[in-house]
Amino acid sequence: MHEIVLFGGTTEGRILTEFLSQNRIPAIVCVATEYGEKVLEYDEPVIVRSGKLKPGPMREMFHEEQTKIVFDATHPYAMNISKSIKDVCKEEGIEYMRVLRQSIEIEDAVKCSSMDELVACLNETEGIIFSTMGAKEARSLTGVANFDERLFIRMLPSPEGMRSCLDLGYPMKNLCGMQGPFSKEFNMAQFRETGADILITKESGSAGGFLEKTDAARECGMKIIVLARVEEEGLSIEEAQDILRSRCL
Repeated sequence: MHEIVLFGGTTEGRILTEFLSQNRIPAIVCVATEYGEKVLEYDEPVIVRSGKLKPGPMREMFHEEQTKIVFDATHPYAMNISKSIKDVCKEEGIEYMRVLRQSIEIEDAVKCSSMDELVACLNETEGIIFSTMGAKEARSLTGVANFDERLFIRMLPSPEGMRSCLDLGYPMKNLCGMQGPFSKEFNMAQFRETGADILITKESGSAGGFLEKTDAARECGMKIIVLARVEEEGLSIEEAQDILRSRCL
């Protein structure tokens, strides 16, 4: 029985997994991919399960484990999965806690509220585009004119993500599979190597190396376009850890 379930796959999820493991707090950690599991450091009584959970199997797991508290530390842009987790918790009377990374505002970026708006904005530009938005947004970005010539995509080094982009028509030479975050200097070198004129990125916070990306783009004279976050209320990592200490230690 595991009364605590953590949905991770992020830096925040990794930190909380290590906290649970170090303090020997029984918990199930759910991540979407096998890669997400491999980068975690944990030991019993923490159990990690990989694979995307639909509401039905999620509900079954909560019943089997007699779950009392769910920490949602999924990516700030993973709105659909967060909604599913929150909805199931509400239906089952389970306490739901959203763990959020701190937002960072920069003044010299073009902000778009949706992928459709971002693609429309890109279609009014010229030059090479460097995307740090990962494989998940690659399908939407095929709406950019001449995307197979203009777009470089940096993503996690997962075979699934790479295969998906190739199937969409992106050439292999325009795909960069690697694990971040990266330094400002590394970003600058990569932007210059690809000849990028435009950076498109999510507001991924300090954990996602947001300033290292935007500072590098600025020094390279690039235009910066940011997909804005949907505003949410939630806990910091420290607040989530305090709750776990007070209830489990």
